[in-house]
Amino acid sequence: MKKLFSIILVSLSFSLFAQEVTEQYDKIEKFNQGVAICWKNGKCGLVTQDGKEIIKPQFERISGFGRDGMAYTTKKGLIGLITMTGKVICDNIYGDIGHFNGFYAITRKNGLAGMINKQGKVLIENKYETIRVEKGGVIRAVISGKEVILTLKDE
Repeated sequence: MKKLFSIILVSLSFSLFAQEVTEQYDKIEKFNQGVAICWKNGKCGLVTQDGKEIIKPQFERISGFGRDGMAYTTKKGLIGLITMTGKVICDNIYGDIGHFNGFYAITRKNGLAGMINKQGKVLIENKYETIRVEKGGVIRAVISGKEVILTLKDE
């Protein structure tokens, strides 16, 4: 009887002190560092544990966040990047963004390769058939069927 009374008391305590902070979402995924992907009407966004909406549901998909605090987003079939704080690093304009290798990632746009950095700045325009970075930092690209060597300019 004493155990039953304790369970009832605990249940009443939670119901008296709990407060709903979100109710507008269809689903909220697991929290990672205080942020979770939320879903509404088939679109996803980001919400904090206290219910603050960081990004309204607008994406078809948001990947998990990497150690660098960035996630890939998909909107209208195109890829972009965001941070856990909701900052858009690059808009959804790419057909593909590869994984970051150090400070850069190879992108594909309209079937052509280019390169961006972690701030979303275009390092190499999307005008090459392929781009390959070798050990030692040599960047090889193919344009109009011919191989060229590229260098990144310091700014």
